[in-house]
Amino acid sequence: MTASRDLNDQFRMLFEAAPNGVMAVDAAGCIIQLNAQMGKMFGYSRGELLGRPVEVLVPVRFRQGHIGLRKNFAAAPQMRLLGTNRDLFGVRKDGSEFSVEIGLNPTAMSMGGIVIAAVVDITERKRASEEETLLGQARENVQLCQQLGMPAAALQRDGRVVLTNPLFKEPHSQFKFRDDRIEAANPAANEFLKRELACLGRRDDATIVGSNPVLAENVYPSLIFRLLPMEGSFGSALGILIVTALGTIGALLSDLDLVQSLFGLAPAEARVATLIGAGLSPQQTAEKLSISVGNVRTTLKHVFTKVGVSRQSELAVLLTKLTLR
Repeated sequence: MTASRDLNDQFRMLFEAAPNGVMAVDAAGCIIQLNAQMGKMFGYSRGELLGRPVEVLVPVRFRQGHIGLRKNFAAAPQMRLLGTNRDLFGVRKDGSEFSVEIGLNPTAMSMGGIVIAAVVDITERKRASEEETLLGQARENVQLCQQLGMPAAALQRDGRVVLTNPLFKEPHSQFKFRDDRIEAANPAANEFLKRELACLGRRDDATIVGSNPVLAENVYPSLIFRLLPMEGSFGSALGILIVTALGTIGALLSDLDLVQSLFGLAPAEARVATLIGAGLSPQQTAEKLSISVGNVRTTLKHVFTKVGVSRQSELAVLLTKLTLR
C-alpha cells in the first residue's frame, strides 16, 4: 500500500494526462498503477487490474514467453519501443485481441525498480496500412486483367467502385453506375454480385474465387462473373470483379495463364497446379510433365502456400470455380 500511495503521489496526474494507456509494473511483474485510458483499452476497471500480473493483458499463448522476456528486461533495463519490427498483441477482458505498440521506461524509485509502460492501440494504423496494401494489389490485378483482355473492377462490400480498367467500361450496357457504385443491368447477375460482395471479409474461404455464369436473357448476353476476394487481417476487404463472355473465355485466356497470373505462381508451379486442379494425381502429373513425383509434391507445397489452400481437393475446387471446368 505504501508503494502504491508513493507512486500515486508522483505519477497519478501524469498518468491521467497521457493520451494513451500508461501503467506502472513493479519488480515482481505486478501492475501497481494505471490510468483510466489503460483500463478502457483493455476493458477493465482500475481495481480489477491493480495487483494483477501484467501477463493478464497478454494473450494466453504468449504468457509463458512473456515472463521470460520480462525477467530478461529486469536484468538489463533500458528504454525500449516494442512492436515496430514485429507484431505485438494485447488481450482484452472479453478475450478479444488487438495490435499494440509498447514503450518501456525503467525508473528507479525508493521502493525498487519500476517499469513505466505506455501502450498504444495501433489497430487503426494497421488497418490503414493494410487498406493501402490491398489497394495497390487490387490496382495490379485490375491492370493485369486489362493486359489479359478481361474487364475488371475493384469493389468494396457495398458495391462502391474503387478501380476499373478501361475494358470494364466497354460493355457499358451491362452495368449501371449510380454515383460511385455499380449494378449489373441483368437482375440475376446483380443479385449474384450483391450476395458475393456482402460475403467479403466474413467467410473462411477467402482465397476461393466465386464464379457465376449468367445466361442470356432478353437483351443481355451470357456472361461469367467472378469475384476474387482480397481480404486482410484487420477487416479490410476488396473484391476484384472479372467479367467475361461465356462463349469466349477459352479464346481470351488459357487456364494456365490465369492461374499463374492471379496467384503469382512460377511457370512450373502453374503447370503443376493446373494439372492437379484438372483432377490428375501427383503420379499422373509427374508423368505428364516428365518430372519426379517428389518434385511434384514439393512444387505443390509451394502452390498451397501461395494460393492459400492445404489439400489437393481444395485446390481442385478453387480452380474449378475459377475456370468453370
